[in-house]
Amino acid sequence: MTPVIRRVLGGIVTLGFISSGAVSLQAQDAAVEAAPADSAPADAADTASEISETDSPDNPLVVEPKTPEEIFDAVLLMVDISRIEVARGYLKKFLAEEPTDEVLIQLREKYGPGAFLRLANIKELRPESQTLLERNNTAYRQYANDPARLDSFLKGLVSDDVEQRTIARHQMETAGTAVVPALVAALGDPKYASFKGTIVEMLVRIGRPATPALHAALASPDSPTRQSVILALGLIRDEASIPHLIRFAGQPEASAESEAAKKAITRIVGNDSAARAQLQGAASRLVKTARDYYLGRNTGRIGSDQLVTTWVWDESARTVRELRLPPATAAIQQGIFFADAALDVAPERLDVQTTYLNLLFAQEAATVGFNKPIASGPGSVQDIAASVGLAAVNRALADALEWHKLDSALVALQVLARIGNVQQIRSVGGQQSPLLRALNFPSRRVQFAAAETIIALDPAMKYAGSERVIAILGRALTQAETTMKQGMVLDSVINRGQSIAGFLRELGFEINHRQTGKEGFRTAASLQEVDLILLDANIQRWGLSETLTNLKYDPRTKDIPIVIYGEAVTERTIRVYMKQFPNVHYIEVPASAEDLERQLEPILSQQAELPLTADERSTKSSRAAELLSFLSNGQRRKLYDFTLIEKPVLNSLQNAQLAAQLLPVVNAIPSIASQTQLAEFAADPAQTNQVRSVASRQLVSHLQLYGLLITKEHVTQLRAAWQETTQPALHAELSAVMGVLQPNAALIGQRLKRSGAARAPAPSTPAPDTTKPAESADPASAPATDGANS
Repeated sequence: MTPVIRRVLGGIVTLGFISSGAVSLQAQDAAVEAAPADSAPADAADTASEISETDSPDNPLVVEPKTPEEIFDAVLLMVDISRIEVARGYLKKFLAEEPTDEVLIQLREKYGPGAFLRLANIKELRPESQTLLERNNTAYRQYANDPARLDSFLKGLVSDDVEQRTIARHQMETAGTAVVPALVAALGDPKYASFKGTIVEMLVRIGRPATPALHAALASPDSPTRQSVILALGLIRDEASIPHLIRFAGQPEASAESEAAKKAITRIVGNDSAARAQLQGAASRLVKTARDYYLGRNTGRIGSDQLVTTWVWDESARTVRELRLPPATAAIQQGIFFADAALDVAPERLDVQTTYLNLLFAQEAATVGFNKPIASGPGSVQDIAASVGLAAVNRALADALEWHKLDSALVALQVLARIGNVQQIRSVGGQQSPLLRALNFPSRRVQFAAAETIIALDPAMKYAGSERVIAILGRALTQAETTMKQGMVLDSVINRGQSIAGFLRELGFEINHRQTGKEGFRTAASLQEVDLILLDANIQRWGLSETLTNLKYDPRTKDIPIVIYGEAVTERTIRVYMKQFPNVHYIEVPASAEDLERQLEPILSQQAELPLTADERSTKSSRAAELLSFLSNGQRRKLYDFTLIEKPVLNSLQNAQLAAQLLPVVNAIPSIASQTQLAEFAADPAQTNQVRSVASRQLVSHLQLYGLLITKEHVTQLRAAWQETTQPALHAELSAVMGVLQPNAALIGQRLKRSGAARAPAPSTPAPDTTKPAESADPASAPATDGANS
């Protein structure tokens, strides 16, 4: 049934419905009155819900359609006469029939792909209409991609027979984008060399739906193929093609491709002067487009599967290929294309180089994941980045931090750990280096990676970020047990501040509430653990401007997200601060935790860090222990203040996997608690001999550095452990402990006597000596030398 017939029929059936409306209603009323009272179903609402819309008295069709083709025709008819509810009923009925791919293809060839797209665009017919569109596209893609069928299409297209050419054109135009790969492949196929004009004409007939695939075809290594594609894009006249064509038109040296691209742009924009305007600043346009993709500002249409369609050049097939990718992956791919194009036009520009490098880093992060080392070797991103030098990678890191792109920042930091030097740690001209800034970036992953990078550079002198490095490693030790984020509320009104702090606590934050701006700044700077600050616009003793200035100019706090609220202010009032300082936001005073969550959700989503996985937390704890052990060795321990992390280090000793590596770190902390832990581990028979040996060795060093800090009870326990152990290596370490405790003269005599040095030579097969002369049970009974009485 053609659209014209459907419209005529629609008018007839509508008039028929209007004229017979009263009769129908009267018949219904009579039927209701005649029905017995007990004949109604138990649940009339349920029964009514089971009646299809197509059975409604409002249905204007006299004869119900039976076959899938008739039902689909009824859907289109009902849409034509604006009976959307009835159309939806028929659409449900059509899908319930589970039409075969052959039926869907026949309907597409009869009505064209536009009919399915039209239904999908009607909001009231969703989601059924979208399901139908996707099923139809899938069926036709499989149909049209059949190699034998595509070959027959092409043969018909270049046939001498007019009728065959006409049929082939119709079939290919109906197939749409499904046949574009075959047409692009034919452009590079010598047997179709004399038919390039015909193939280009066919691409132009398909029109704008073909342009994304043709954009991908511009990556073909075959110059004649690219020129034919450029010609087709110019004839299709889609403005979206201009950035793709600028790559060729803006090249510094003239060529057949550049001239073809200029002509194509002129066709699209309409005249030469407009085309010249497009070419002005070609590199800037391309790098802006690349950066928009990099920052997620450009995304394709996301389908119900949460994927987007993208086209790529497939060199093995010598044509383009359609892919369904996650939006972020597709955006990176498109961004690399435009950054590469910008390099063609202006390879010396630093912003072009930086954008390209960051897109490569983002692609590598998406490939290997957050918790995996990046690959090296020929063609790897790491080797490419290493080859372009330290300055370029540093710029890429600075750019990634500026735009809050933690994926590329993580890869840049891994590269810097390999090629960097200690000069990167120093700030220059009052500007903090990107590496030091990364230590305070609002991402636990980036902070840890920055600490790892600095340790890999192994500075020999004290530097500004040393305390921050230690704090990050100390936090990582315990993050396997806790994942709560740190929040701070700065509000001079105590009751309101406490209420908002409570709301934030309900959202999973650990909370600090401070009543003045000065106190809040000092706390945030000293903790260096704050993930979010809620700030009252009327904060006292440092007002709002002074508090913001201090928070945003101090490198320890500048990257913390700050959210301003207040009873008597509006977003318009706060907007000046939002423009002046990065990562500053506004919300209304929240009335509940739910209200706060609703307002914070879009802000927190911008911070864009997924929670650490259990595997990541465990891995980082082990790695932190390893790095801290390295830093506590030799001259390095002079650069770091390990007292800052005494609590997490001592607590983490209870983790058997971390204890052996952390005992040297305990040795670097000059406190009673540290020496006590070393003594207890050395004397504890429940620990492994290896751990006890390490603890004994570190205890000797601690006693030598800081003197005797443990109690007499601990000395007694150590002596008993020394006397009882039979393991040679452990006995040797505990013997050193006994010696460094400086025994008095009486104990020295006892130990020398016990050594048996004056006894007769041992027989060739000595029997084990199990006797152990006891030392004086009361060390105080002999004169002491220095109070150790060991």
